[in-house]
Amino acid sequence: MLHSTFEEGKDSWSGRGSASVKTVSGKSRSGQQSLYTSGRESDWNGATLKLGSDFKAGSDYSFSAYVMTEDEDDVSFCLTLQYKDGSGTAIYPKIAKVSAKKNEWAHLENNSFTIPEDASDIELYVETEESKCSFYLDEVVGAAVGTEIAEPKGPTVLHKGDIDYDGCIDSIDLVLARKGIVSEISDKAVLKAADADSNGVYEINDLVLISQFVSGKIKEFPVVEPVIVEGQRKYTMEELTEKMQNEAVNNEPADSHKEKPGVRYGTIEKKTYFSKKANKNKPYNILLPADYDESKKYPVLYVLHGFFENENRMITNGNGQMYTRQIVGNAIASGDAKDMIVVFPFIFTSSTMNDATGFGDAGSVQGYNNFVDDIVDSLMPHIEENYSVLTGKDNTAVTGFSMGGMESLSIGMKYGDKFGYVGAICPAPGLGGAFKWNSEEETPYLLFITGGTNDNVVGLTTPEGYHNNFQKNGVPHVWHVVQGGNHGDDSIHSHLYTFIKGVFQATE
Repeated sequence: MLHSTFEEGKDSWSGRGSASVKTVSGKSRSGQQSLYTSGRESDWNGATLKLGSDFKAGSDYSFSAYVMTEDEDDVSFCLTLQYKDGSGTAIYPKIAKVSAKKNEWAHLENNSFTIPEDASDIELYVETEESKCSFYLDEVVGAAVGTEIAEPKGPTVLHKGDIDYDGCIDSIDLVLARKGIVSEISDKAVLKAADADSNGVYEINDLVLISQFVSGKIKEFPVVEPVIVEGQRKYTMEELTEKMQNEAVNNEPADSHKEKPGVRYGTIEKKTYFSKKANKNKPYNILLPADYDESKKYPVLYVLHGFFENENRMITNGNGQMYTRQIVGNAIASGDAKDMIVVFPFIFTSSTMNDATGFGDAGSVQGYNNFVDDIVDSLMPHIEENYSVLTGKDNTAVTGFSMGGMESLSIGMKYGDKFGYVGAICPAPGLGGAFKWNSEEETPYLLFITGGTNDNVVGLTTPEGYHNNFQKNGVPHVWHVVQGGNHGDDSIHSHLYTFIKGVFQATE
């Protein structure tokens, strides 16, 4: 029912409170990876997972998890359930508790725990008592009571050329290497071991190197720098999704909002473009990178606002001050994001109305839906004509908040050949479509959906519904849950902090 090994990513776990989580190699109870939790400012901050429909209120379950810290000795860890009772009150019963010694894995377990009959919105999380230490989490299991939960195998150590992971490089590995040339290797752990020269690709040269090692002609494998050519695919959708899922944070660092000494930040300009659909000029803000140079071409990110909002909402004036300019500038300065142009349009598009008048008004809703075509028909050609930009899906991204989030997903599904990176923050309900793409040419490199647990407008259920639809269709995507996130600035900032690091990264 539940088995989180963290070998393929965070397995939908996220940070609780101020905590951030990511998968790490080299520290594991079993396999090669575990989940590392850091940035904890309170005991209850930790790692959390929303339990799915397999876990029923009133039923009995067995739970097991392993934890380790390198920070302190004799830390009390708790595996805790969070749920709402029939009155809507949040309840936090302890499932298991264990004292962990420094640098030793400790086992949290309970062979029979009953989820209360009136429980809803059920989450599982790991916390501590009287400690804010960082910790590792691995091998989390939840199963029907009576299920035997076997002790996990020990950690797997990667040695280049040791394809079967038995601790030695021999003729069996050579046979497996030959088979891997004939038929493609799909297992990621096997691929890492088979890539003898560490250039990121398994090819005939790796087979030759393994053969030479087995025969004694060489005693170690060389490290070859990968050959990169312009336009070459750097990450598959699955790989970029895993990378960004691991880098997603619950709360972006406070200093990402600050203008730092020695860092140059972009310039905001307010402009207009002529909308064919609206048959009039519409405003937009544009954030040009520091030292914008017309002799250089830049990729473009389009960021869309929500219902009753305007072109200022996502860049300057949100619920409070927006720090988009600082977040983008700091990411570019640190090398975590590429130089880019960011466009913030007024997305309401109507020839008969200047703005929306009501959530239930058909003309208002249509005014927002019209932007799905307006961005391609009018705004993008205007930006390409007036600014020095790179074009094509490799260099074009879109994300949005609330109604703008629903529209960004619509844009991404309808114009998959034009947008390589698609995001949505607390997207509004009403999105239709196939929730998949029909060809690789139409499929984006990155799909990134964010929802907040304290969203009192669309709830977590709306973005989670979109997440479930893409998941059912086997579409790789980042599902980013902001614990305590509202329908506003905190969820937006958290999303943008990670999303801008992922855009324009799939190709060189």
